[in-house]
Amino acid sequence: MDKFIVAEVSKSWTDPTTIKEILSQKFEQVVNVNYDRGYKLVDWNISSVVHEGVLTETIIAIFERMD
Repeated sequence: MDKFIVAEVSKSWTDPTTIKEILSQKFEQVVNVNYDRGYKLVDWNISSVVHEGVLTETIIAIFERMD
Protein backbone atom coordinates (compact mmCIF):
# COMPACT_ATOMS: atom_id res chain seq x y z
CA MET A 1 0.00 0.00 0.00
CA ASP A 2 1.04 3.59 -0.58
CA LYS A 3 2.64 5.54 2.30
CA PHE A 4 0.55 8.65 1.47
CA ILE A 5 -2.77 9.17 -0.30
CA VAL A 6 -4.64 12.35 -1.23
CA ALA A 7 -8.39 12.93 -1.12
CA GLU A 8 -10.51 15.74 -2.55
CA VAL A 9 -14.00 16.62 -1.40
CA SER A 10 -16.06 19.31 -3.15
CA LYS A 11 -19.49 20.87 -2.80
CA SER A 12 -21.09 23.43 -5.11
CA TRP A 13 -23.77 25.85 -3.96
CA THR A 14 -26.23 28.09 -5.80
CA ASP A 15 -29.06 30.17 -4.36
CA PRO A 16 -31.65 27.37 -4.70
CA THR A 17 -29.34 24.63 -3.34
CA THR A 18 -31.00 22.86 -0.44
CA ILE A 19 -28.81 22.01 2.52
CA LYS A 20 -28.79 18.24 2.79
CA GLU A 21 -25.13 17.51 3.37
CA ILE A 22 -22.58 20.21 4.08
CA LEU A 23 -18.93 19.95 3.08
CA SER A 24 -17.72 19.18 6.60
CA GLN A 25 -20.02 16.14 6.80
CA LYS A 26 -18.65 14.80 3.51
CA PHE A 27 -15.10 15.44 4.73
CA GLU A 28 -15.76 13.62 8.00
CA GLN A 29 -16.93 10.58 6.02
CA VAL A 30 -13.71 10.61 3.96
CA VAL A 31 -11.59 10.85 7.13
CA ASN A 32 -13.45 7.93 8.72
CA VAL A 33 -13.29 5.71 5.61
CA ASN A 34 -9.57 6.30 5.20
CA TYR A 35 -8.96 5.67 8.91
CA ASP A 36 -10.74 2.33 8.57
CA ARG A 37 -8.42 1.61 5.61
CA GLY A 38 -5.37 2.27 7.83
CA TYR A 39 -4.63 5.93 7.00
CA LYS A 40 -4.55 8.90 9.37
CA LEU A 41 -5.19 12.50 8.38
CA VAL A 42 -1.95 14.52 8.45
CA ASP A 43 -2.88 17.77 6.67
CA TRP A 44 -5.72 19.47 4.84
CA ASN A 45 -6.60 22.74 3.12
CA ILE A 46 -9.86 24.35 2.05
CA SER A 47 -10.53 26.70 -0.83
CA SER A 48 -13.63 28.53 -2.02
CA VAL A 49 -14.27 29.87 -5.52
CA VAL A 50 -17.25 31.83 -6.82
CA HIS A 51 -17.87 31.70 -10.55
CA GLU A 52 -21.05 32.78 -12.34
CA GLY A 53 -23.13 32.65 -9.16
CA VAL A 54 -21.90 29.23 -8.04
CA LEU A 55 -19.85 28.82 -4.87
CA THR A 56 -17.60 25.77 -4.94
CA GLU A 57 -15.83 24.68 -1.78
CA THR A 58 -13.04 22.11 -1.99
CA ILE A 59 -11.04 20.33 0.70
CA ILE A 60 -7.78 18.62 -0.24
CA ALA A 61 -6.48 16.21 2.41
CA ILE A 62 -3.31 14.17 2.84
CA PHE A 63 -3.40 10.85 4.66
CA GLU A 64 -0.47 8.77 5.87
CA ARG A 65 -0.43 5.02 6.27
CA MET A 66 -0.48 3.95 9.94
CA ASP A 67 2.11 1.21 10.46
